[in-house]
Amino acid sequence: MKKTVITAALALAAVSPAAPAHADPGPEKMPNVKGKGLVAAYQDLHYNTGIHFADGLGRRRHVLWPASWKVCDQQPAPGARMDELKITLTVVKKDEKCATAQRTAVRRGSGTAAADWRAARQQVIG
Repeated sequence: MKKTVITAALALAAVSPAAPAHADPGPEKMPNVKGKGLVAAYQDLHYNTGIHFADGLGRRRHVLWPASWKVCDQQPAPGARMDELKITLTVVKKDEKCATAQRTAVRRGSGTAAADWRAARQQVIG
């Protein structure tokens, strides 16, 4: 009886198609997480613990409760290869508006909050 079952199992294994071969997908691509909540973005990035966060309003706040934040910008851009890249997400609280690219660039320029505020104010005033 055992010989019959083993023989039948071996015959079935020989007839059944082999599992499809999977090609190496290569390096993973950076997903587009702009506009998403920080929790969803973190999931899309496979819970990568090396992600850096930048305060989108230039206040240098720390993210303590990710569910309260959303992503305004990301570096690297969507579609970039993710092999050992530094990932930076620019975030604001969910009830805040994302700064425009121009204002964000001015804010990041000098490195000091007071100088950044003066430069942003000059651009608004003209």
